[in-house]
Amino acid sequence: TGLDFSARFVRIALGMKEKGSVQYVLPEEGDLVSYHERRLSEFGLEGTRDRVDFAQADACNLKPLCEGYDLVLAANLIDRLYSPRTFLASIHERMNPGGLLVLTSPYTWLTEFTEREEWIGGFKRDGENLTTIEGLSEVLSPRFRMLGEPRDVPFVIRETRRKFQHTIAELTVWEVLP
Repeated sequence: TGLDFSARFVRIALGMKEKGSVQYVLPEEGDLVSYHERRLSEFGLEGTRDRVDFAQADACNLKPLCEGYDLVLAANLIDRLYSPRTFLASIHERMNPGGLLVLTSPYTWLTEFTEREEWIGGFKRDGENLTTIEGLSEVLSPRFRMLGEPRDVPFVIRETRRKFQHTIAELTVWEVLP
């Protein structure tokens, strides 16, 4: 089940599922663009179309039908939510005991996405630094335990043929307590 707040992202995923391919345009330089197509068959995924669903959803207000998961991946999500604490404090209700919550985020924390009062890290509390990993531990520890150590996961976003964003997210894995 793939969920996203963006109707456009969901529409593209549904199109890939239905047609088995997606066409897209990449900016090259100035007004110049290039046209591309990707097919599920290129990735050996043609047989998976009937096993996936996509829907528009608000991660801070998930519908009751979103439950019974053994794995939840929240990739580059928490620092873009209007209430990350709401998502983190309730996601265990959607998961099976022993299920895994995989979080990855660069912890950017911008007020255009999340009001400062809603940040779970990246600020000083009582004169001391509160990192996001510390905030995650505070919010998740009643229902989860962290497996292993956090890991850095670099990723690159192409803006044009010669301009890229290089970002390093932190990945953590949390197990739902019984």
